[in-house]
Amino acid sequence: MQSGKLITIGVWMMIIFNLLLSFGAVWSLQRIDPEIQRIYQRNVVSLDACEKMLLALAEVAVDQQNFLNALQAAENNITEAGERETVMQIKALAERLSSGNIHDRRLLTKEIIKLTNFNKNAIIESALQAQKMRQAGAWGIVFMTSFFFILALYFECRLRQTLLMPLEEIATVMEERTRGDRFRRCNLPHAAKDTQKMLAAINDLIDRSNRLE
Repeated sequence: MQSGKLITIGVWMMIIFNLLLSFGAVWSLQRIDPEIQRIYQRNVVSLDACEKMLLALAEVAVDQQNFLNALQAAENNITEAGERETVMQIKALAERLSSGNIHDRRLLTKEIIKLTNFNKNAIIESALQAQKMRQAGAWGIVFMTSFFFILALYFECRLRQTLLMPLEEIATVMEERTRGDRFRRCNLPHAAKDTQKMLAAINDLIDRSNRLE
C-alpha cells in the first residue's frame, strides 16, 4: 500500500538525515583541525624562538648561545612573506652582540618584534579563516536541517492524507452505523487509489450487511 511505502520512506529519510547531520558536523570540525595544526607548525614555533631571543637579550650579559639557538630555530621555520629578510637582518646584528653596543641591542630587539608581528598577523589571519570555515559548516548544517524539516512537513501531510484521514473516516462511519445510520458511507474523493479500493470494500461490506438485515 502507498501508506506503507510512505512510512518506510519517512523512516529512511530520518535515518539518512541523522547520518548526514553527523557527517556534516564531523566534516566541519575536521576542516578546522588542519588550520590549527598549520598555525602551530608555521607560527607558534617562530613565536617561541622570538621569545627565547628576547629573553637572551634581557640578560645583563647576553646569553649568546641560547640566542643563536633560538635564531637558528626561527631561520629553519620561515613561512611568512618578509620573514627571511628580517631573520637575515637579525643575524647581521647578532654578529655585533659581543661589542655590547646598546644601540645594536635596540635595533636587534626591534627586528625580533618585527618578526614576532609577522607571525602574530599570520595567526590572526588563520583564525579568521578557521572562523569562516566554522560558519560555513554551521550554515551547511542549518541548510540540511531546513531541507529535511520541509521534507518532514511534506511526509507528515502525505501520511495524514493516505493513512490518518482514511482511518478517521472509517472510524466515523463505524460509529455512525452503530448508532443506527444505515446510509453513512466512507467518502474520501482525494484519497490515493489503494485507499479508495479499501474504502470501497468497506462500503460494499456495509451494503451487504444492510441487505442481510
